[in-house]
Formats: sequence, structure tokens, C-alpha cells
Amino acid sequence: MTETPLISVVIPTYQRRASVLRALESLGNQTVSSDQYQVVVAVDGSTDGTTESVRSFAAPYALSVLSGPNRGRARACNAGIRVAAGTLVILLDDDMEATRDFLAGHVRAHQGSAVRAVVGAAPIVVSPEAPPFVRYMGKGFSTRLERLAQSGYRLSFRDAYTGNFSVRRDVLLGVGGFDEAFDIYGHEDYELALRLQNAGVELTYSADALAHQHYEKTFAAFAKDGIARGRTAVLFAGKHPEIVDRIKLSEYHSGARTWRVLRWLLLKLSGVTRRVPVSVVWVVGRMERWNVPRLEKFYTLAVDYLYWFGAFSAEREQRLDGDSTSVPLGASHTSPMARK
Repeated sequence: MTETPLISVVIPTYQRRASVLRALESLGNQTVSSDQYQVVVAVDGSTDGTTESVRSFAAPYALSVLSGPNRGRARACNAGIRVAAGTLVILLDDDMEATRDFLAGHVRAHQGSAVRAVVGAAPIVVSPEAPPFVRYMGKGFSTRLERLAQSGYRLSFRDAYTGNFSVRRDVLLGVGGFDEAFDIYGHEDYELALRLQNAGVELTYSADALAHQHYEKTFAAFAKDGIARGRTAVLFAGKHPEIVDRIKLSEYHSGARTWRVLRWLLLKLSGVTRRVPVSVVWVVGRMERWNVPRLEKFYTLAVDYLYWFGAFSAEREQRLDGDSTSVPLGASHTSPMARK
């Protein structure tokens, strides 16, 4: 085995032992020689036996596992990046299943003189028996991948996701890796991609660097992430105020007027009782059970509400704490009908 692997695959994981083992299995069947890569699994406080299972996994490649307390994906990724021995780091989420040409696809995408960060294809697996929310997420992600694959399309930080992502290790370390202030779900990938772009790194997409995503969350399980994504949007905007008009935080007045009024009422009520998001999740669950028509539309509205609930909650907490970096969302919150 070579002393310094060409590639280090870093897999952050939390409470998904079976998924990690599937990912590790897929990485053992690559067109790249097994002496050219290593895999580092960074266990973020899992209590489901992930660490023990990875340690006993019979891999044809160099495999190591790090285990620490639950402090978020950003910190787990950084821990893996720090111990990685490869020139090229590939970040891979634990719910991904790599195709045979996955590693080779990433390597090819970095050929040439340009310094690149590569977003690999990660379509969601949608089986005939997949629940409706998985079908909804799969359709949305397919639309996103189609956009990234368009000829001449120039990626921005908002196109990036780091569940299938590669960049040279020295470049990652040079920009400081992930910002560990992002200790809950969302925006740690956008924030890293923005700093990479600001450092002159070219963001590109590779359909050849393909890993299939096994998305398994129900809408009820997603709700926590949906709220967290609103909260981390405020954190992101506070750190990089110049990008506020380029992310969803600038879109409060977008969309149908009827929905904006209803969302405003929901958000106002949410300030009185925290039962509102729970009730929204309950209502969507009933709609799923009853198989109501146009369920995708209700998913979209509920996801939008959860995002703004998280964003306004974070903004309100910043104001109460006297945080000078607070993003001024309050005016929009009190004036939902200011625009038609």
C-alpha cells in the first residue's frame, strides 16, 4: 500500500450505522486501486454501535474511525479532514452509496491547472414503495441536478452541497475548513463554498462522480432540520451580510399573496405558542395518511413555514441578546403584505 494515499474519503455520521456500512461497502468496489485511497469515518457522538461496527468492517482499503461527542456535522468533517492523509479530500454523507466510478470521477474532475471544488451527482433513490415525502425530495433534488448539469452553467456557493464534494486538502485547510459555529443542520456547506469561491476556487459539477442518496426521513423527522435551516440561514447571513440578497432570507415577500398572509398569521401565532410547528407537522401527517391531492404543494408550504419559523426565532434571540450582527428580518415579519 502506498504510504500517502491519493484520496481521502471523509464520512461524517450520526446514528446511522447501517447506512455507513452500506457506504463503506460501495467504496470497496471502485475502479481506482484500493492502495490509492483511504476512508475516514468521523462518528459524531453516535450511540448505535457505529464506531464498533466500522472498526470491525473488513475493508479492502485503509479504513480508520474517529469518535467524539455530538457537536455537529461541521466539526465531524473537520476532524476527518485533519487526519486525512490524501492529497484530495472527498466528503461523503453517510446515506450515500458510491458507484464504481465514483472516486475516478472526482479525480478526473480535478485534472488541469485550475484549483477546483467538485460537487458530485447525488440523486435520491426513489423506489416504487417510497413514502410520499421521499418522492417529493427526490423530485426536487433531480430538478437541482438537472440545473447543475446544464451546459455552460456556472455554479455559485448556493449550488454546493458537501454530501458528495471534493477539494484538495491543502485548499480546505487554507480556508480554515468548516465553520464549527454551524453546529445544527444547514448552511455549513454554503458557507464553506462561499469562502472557497472568495479564495479563487472554481466550483464545478461532475455527473461522473456519482453516488446515490438513500434519503429516509419522513416529513415529521425532517421538520427539525427545516427549522434548523432557517436558524442557520440567519447565522450565515450574520457572518456574510453581503450575501443576504442571494439566499432565501431575501425572499420573504415572494410567492402568492394568499400564502404570505397565511404564513404571517402562522408566524405571529408561533410567537405566542410553540405548538404551531407541531400542529403543522401533525396536519401534514394527516394529509399523508389521507393521500390528499396536491400533497407536494402542502409539503412546499410547510417547508417554507418551518424555515421562516426558524429564521425569525433565531433573529429574535439575537435581538434579545443585543447581537450587533443580527439580520434585520423584523420589518418584513410585521409587514407581510407590503408587496403584491
